[in-house]
Amino acid sequence: MVSWEIVLGLMVISIALPFIFLSSKMKSTRRRASEEHSEVKHLRALLAELEEHVRRDQSLFLEALGVPFLLMRPSGRVVMANRKAGELFCMERMNGVNLLRILPENELRQALEQSVSAQDKVRAMVHVPTAGGERIYRMTATHLATRERHIGIVFLDMTEEHRTHVIRRDFVANASHELRTPLTLILGYLETLLDDPDSLLDRELCLRSLGIMKRHADRMARLVADMLMLSRVDSPDSGYLKQEDFDLVRLAEDVRLRLEAMATSQQAQLDFDIIPEPFHLRGDSFYWSQVLFNLLENAFKNNPAPGLHVRLSARKETDGSCRICIEDNGVGIPAEALPFIFNRFYRADTTGRIKGTGLGLAIVRHAVESHGGNIHAESTPGTRTAFIITLPPGQNSTGG
Repeated sequence: MVSWEIVLGLMVISIALPFIFLSSKMKSTRRRASEEHSEVKHLRALLAELEEHVRRDQSLFLEALGVPFLLMRPSGRVVMANRKAGELFCMERMNGVNLLRILPENELRQALEQSVSAQDKVRAMVHVPTAGGERIYRMTATHLATRERHIGIVFLDMTEEHRTHVIRRDFVANASHELRTPLTLILGYLETLLDDPDSLLDRELCLRSLGIMKRHADRMARLVADMLMLSRVDSPDSGYLKQEDFDLVRLAEDVRLRLEAMATSQQAQLDFDIIPEPFHLRGDSFYWSQVLFNLLENAFKNNPAPGLHVRLSARKETDGSCRICIEDNGVGIPAEALPFIFNRFYRADTTGRIKGTGLGLAIVRHAVESHGGNIHAESTPGTRTAFIITLPPGQNSTGG
């Protein structure tokens, strides 16, 4: 007979085995679930990291465009935009903003509305007021082949191109006018002499006519020379500007000799105050000679009355920059004319008493700016007029 202990043991085993197996199975299931959860968590982390990389790369790409760009739904809501677009619309964050609701009625909003309603690419020129003045953008909107019909919009700043176009247009118009006047006078005197051969026998008439024609021919020659020089200085990349070391003191003395006769005839005083001596600069000495000559001659021409005092001073600052100043105690420049005196063909004197091409100060400004400096004018009529040039440390030669 089987003892009851054995039977009891078998019963316990038969009851316990399923629980042991189930417990083992549950532990195994928990372990696998834990592993799967860890794997899912890891995959989610990888996915989040990948999405972050995509967002970062997308942001870098949008910023690398260098121009304002935004992606917009037909409703006007912005899906994405780069920092340049935020600056254009004066918004720190544009995503989610509905531009067609918040923008006031202006050219920019009208262009955006046009891009939404159109079925094809839209191009428009928009004028955008900014703190630094109005800027002009060419907006290009393209409908993308997406389910939500997103619109990609790029803004290209055309302000400088537009300004250059206006300057060139005005330059051609002004140059044509300035050349037409002396040319018309020369042709008029020539026709008079040729139409009446007997007038050629009148020596006094011929000399007077030839003298007038020569003065106007000289004016045309000076105008053409100034236009050529302005063209060269205006294009520093063309190779006309040399980089050489020169002494400002010696250059100023050469200019003094060229103006000595004018200063003597007008009983004007010209003083130099240049420290240190020699005063070393680096750049194109020919154009710097023109800068000094034009500014000093301008002072004499605008103040023909005796008693004029003109002073050229130059100093090197502690940071290595330079300050050059040409000042006089003449009649001065009206306050309303100061913002325009460096414009081509602009003349503050409207009487015609002061002769010139109207390009001298434009040449000065372009020559100074081509060397990395800047120039501005200050004037108190009847007391003091000054043209102040500042140059960065890079324009000092190693000998200075």
